[in-house]
Amino acid sequence: LLEVCQGLAADLVRNGEGTGHVMRVQISNFPGTDNEARRLGRHVVNSPLFKCAVSGNDPNTGRLAGAIGSFMGKFKEEEGLDDVTLTLGGRDIFAKGKFILEGDEVERELSDHMKDAQLGEVDEFPQHQKFVEIGIDFGSSGGAGVATILGSDLTAEYVTVNADYRS
Repeated sequence: LLEVCQGLAADLVRNGEGTGHVMRVQISNFPGTDNEARRLGRHVVNSPLFKCAVSGNDPNTGRLAGAIGSFMGKFKEEEGLDDVTLTLGGRDIFAKGKFILEGDEVERELSDHMKDAQLGEVDEFPQHQKFVEIGIDFGSSGGAGVATILGSDLTAEYVTVNADYRS
């Protein structure tokens, strides 16, 4: 039943108007409750700058870190981030307090992950069920909070459809 519900939830996001990518943010060892971990995940998937970066297949890790930092600064400012590890497409991009980005090859790999998860612009229905995979692990000094959050990117098509919509 859980698997069916997770699939339906992903389909809801995938079938949204103008959706080009579905993001899956998996949070582990959050220094707080599962509900607070969900709030962090929603903060990330609702960040306009990060949504635009995903839409453009731009692995802008600073926008991801900015969304996380914005949430933590507002709601968990007393928590340290020294043990946080961020992943994009299964690849570590931040660990031990610094970014792990070794040049153009890594950027291409991350961008290719995003391109592989991109949905077709004119497809009648989604052609695959891939995600832009984002991991946020607070490490051993974190807590027990866990969450998986789904969200979509912010495409020009979405903006056009909704800018022209009249009720």
